[in-house]
Amino acid sequence: MASDRVSSYGRGGAGNITKEHGSPQPTAADLVTPVLKSEHYTTGRGGTGNMARNNPNFPEIARASQDVEAPLHREPEGPHHYGRGGAANVAKPTEEEKRAAHEHSARSDETKREDGAAGKGLVDKVKEGLSKLGKK
Repeated sequence: MASDRVSSYGRGGAGNITKEHGSPQPTAADLVTPVLKSEHYTTGRGGTGNMARNNPNFPEIARASQDVEAPLHREPEGPHHYGRGGAANVAKPTEEEKRAAHEHSARSDETKREDGAAGKGLVDKVKEGLSKLGKK
């Protein structure tokens, strides 16, 4: 029986062992980004410098300031370290791997430029949002 099957999650320990159960599938309503309704909201990782006052008339500003774009991923073109350190964690790419990494980075840069997202920070996003509000 599937309900009697036990699974382990995480790094171990009794708290990470549970009977298997099917996870409910998300619906479209589960994936809708909520509108921030509190008087203040946070941006970044926390701290008073990352607190902002929410203007209920313009919820898109609060939402945009919390959206974070993933940093551009670049493939390393030369020797690079990974893991926790030590000589065994140094990778030295072959000439073919260096060429492929260079091409991947160039394609990523081109895609960002086409999307218009290169160099857009929070201030640029807010300015863009405010300019759209003024045109209505």
